[in-house]
Amino acid sequence: MSQLMLKSPSKKAIEPLVISALDAKQNEILTAIIKTEQKLSIFEKKFNLSTSDFLIGNQQEIPQISEMDAIEWSGEHETLKILQEKLSRLQEIQVCT
Repeated sequence: MSQLMLKSPSKKAIEPLVISALDAKQNEILTAIIKTEQKLSIFEKKFNLSTSDFLIGNQQEIPQISEMDAIEWSGEHETLKILQEKLSRLQEIQVCT
């Protein structure tokens, strides 16, 4: 478990500020997840194939897919995994006073 102590020279409580910043970051990541999922959905509809099937299968077996589309599709999937991990880590944070 990691811990972090914050100190402020102000007499005002910083807990609400920290909680607000964490919430804002979570919302930012959620928005990015939605956008990434939308991009993945576009690829899935364009090629009539789920992302998981695309990643499992041989991309050269999809005759209409260009190398650039394959790279972008894979990249969006990787981006989604990274965003989901970041969101999970943020959601686990507990602010203790």
